[in-house]
Amino acid sequence: MDLLLKPDGLPPALSDAVMFRNVAAGQTLFQAGDSALELFVVEIGRIKVFRCASEDRLVTLELARAHESFAEAALFLETYACTAIAEVDSRVIVYPTQALLAVLGKLPELAEALMERMVQKIQALEVSLELRDIRAAHRRVLQYLRYLAQAKNQRVVSFDRPLKDTAGELGLTPESLSRALARLELDGMITREQRLITLNDQAVA
Repeated sequence: MDLLLKPDGLPPALSDAVMFRNVAAGQTLFQAGDSALELFVVEIGRIKVFRCASEDRLVTLELARAHESFAEAALFLETYACTAIAEVDSRVIVYPTQALLAVLGKLPELAEALMERMVQKIQALEVSLELRDIRAAHRRVLQYLRYLAQAKNQRVVSFDRPLKDTAGELGLTPESLSRALARLELDGMITREQRLITLNDQAVA
C-alpha cells in the first residue's frame, strides 16, 4: 500500500488525476447507491464504512485508519454498496477508479498490493464472524483484544474510539462491554489504564 501513499511516484497518467480531500468528523464521503468513481487511502484520521441493516441499526464493515485503503470494490462496481463517514477529522487520498484501472496492468506491484489488502479484509471479516459466535461476552472481548494485540505484535491495546462503537461492532451493549472488561480485569487477564489495556500472561497463553 506504500505505492498508493506516494502518488508522486506513480505514472503521470495516474498521479495527475489524484486528489487530496479533507473530511471533517461526521462528514460523509459517499453513500450507498452513489456512483462508484473513486478509491480512497487514509492519509490521517479514521473512516468508518458501514451499511444500514435497518432504520435504527448500522453494521460496520471496516474502519480504515491512517495508511489504509477502502472502497476498493469501486474498481469493479458501478455504485457503492455502503456508506463512508469520517469518525474524526481526516485527510484522504482520492484515486479515480478509471485512472487507476488504466495503469494496474503496467504496475504489477500495485495490483499485488491491492490484492493483499483485499485478502486482509477477508481475514478481518472472518475474525468478526468468529467473534460473534462466542456467546460469553467476556470471552468474546478477550478474543477481540488478542486479535488486536497480535495484529501489532504487542500486548498493549489502545481503544481509540468510544466504547459504544466498539461494543456495537462486537454485538454487545456498552454496559455488557464494560462488565466484560471489569470481569477480565478482576480475573487478572488484563490491566486497564484509561484507554490502554494490557493483556497479562494468562490472557496471552
